[in-house]
Amino acid sequence: MDNETIPLDSSSSQAEEPLYILSLLNNELKSSSWKLINKDYKIGRSFENNIILDDITVSRKHAFLSVNKEIIKITDNNSTNGIYINNEIKSDSKLKSGDKIQIGKYLLLLTEVIK
Repeated sequence: MDNETIPLDSSSSQAEEPLYILSLLNNELKSSSWKLINKDYKIGRSFENNIILDDITVSRKHAFLSVNKEIIKITDNNSTNGIYINNEIKSDSKLKSGDKIQIGKYLLLLTEVIK
């Protein structure tokens, strides 16, 4: 994990202002949110990823998330269980604020930060 993908409750005064917040919605799991800035992120259960979702239902290198000021896009990395965007399986998808992303047993909500 790097300074840009630390959960929101950790303070980092050096981090760039986030463009989006990715929030974990699962009730039975510990709540977490990540600040997303203008960069690419790796998502998976392996510790080498920027966003770690530690469960066997998540592939080691599950997906890529590309964030910039104009667009945010998620791409499946040939994972075993795929990615669901708003309950539809997708190999890649442009995202918008309010989209729900299912990766393994994790349900995530993407929210744009309005300045």
